[in-house]
Amino acid sequence: MKTNRGRAVLDYVLILLGNVAYAAAVIVFIRPANVPVGGVSGLAQMASYLTGFPMGVLVILLNLPLFLLSFRSLGHRFLIRTAVSTVASSVMIDAFTPLVSRLLPDGVTHDPILQVLYGGVLMGLGLGLVFMRGATTGGSDIVAKLVTAKKTHISLGRVNFIIGTCVVLLSAFVYRRPEAALYAMVMQYVSAGVTNTLLSGMDNASAALIVTAKPEEMADAIFRELKRGCTGLDARGMYTGQALTTLLVAARYHETSRLKLIVQRIDPTGFMVFLHAREVLGQGFKAMGGQTNPLQ
Repeated sequence: MKTNRGRAVLDYVLILLGNVAYAAAVIVFIRPANVPVGGVSGLAQMASYLTGFPMGVLVILLNLPLFLLSFRSLGHRFLIRTAVSTVASSVMIDAFTPLVSRLLPDGVTHDPILQVLYGGVLMGLGLGLVFMRGATTGGSDIVAKLVTAKKTHISLGRVNFIIGTCVVLLSAFVYRRPEAALYAMVMQYVSAGVTNTLLSGMDNASAALIVTAKPEEMADAIFRELKRGCTGLDARGMYTGQALTTLLVAARYHETSRLKLIVQRIDPTGFMVFLHAREVLGQGFKAMGGQTNPLQ
């Protein structure tokens, strides 16, 4: 019980930190550049521009229908966390804007390229932290969650990028600044890339297939030197008819050069293929539950 309570507290702390990063991206970089954000936040930003109404309040109002529509399909636990996240980011944007204006009257930079790049990185970092703890910032994130729940091969970052791009294109007509929309598309791409990296990129690895006549010796060397296990699959050389073994090994990128040296030393006649593994779950990598494995 204490473990579950501690994990829940950690989840909400990271969700709030993610929203701090998201709000900072909007206030410090994106708004000063007059670059629209994507999703519901972008719609709220445009509505705020046209009406003068606070952006944070508009974000909450626009999210209410989405919460009602997704209650059954996404469950109360997810929606509670997302509601906390949405309210937190909205309040932070409205509350911190005057403070940042006083602390940074001239802003951080006036270079639009730097503004969209750093804004995209900071926004992607914030979204990634929120997604990792089972929540979203609402709006298009809820739509993205609904899509990826049924289409598991599509990433959250990609869906957000598509939705964000559509909103950004609409904003070009509202603001009558096509250049701002072009900058915003760059920002969306950067943000989606950082989000995907946080969700799975840090666990990127290589899956190596090693065809060898010395499987026991090879597996022992890989375990001793890399602390990586192997899975043996029976194989047969179709040209020679020789009985062989294919070893399946998951290794991180920085370990692949050492793995090559091991294979070359143990069996110079062996055959090796590296495959990109987008995400690796299990001992030595990321735990099945999505938390960092203590053996990593």
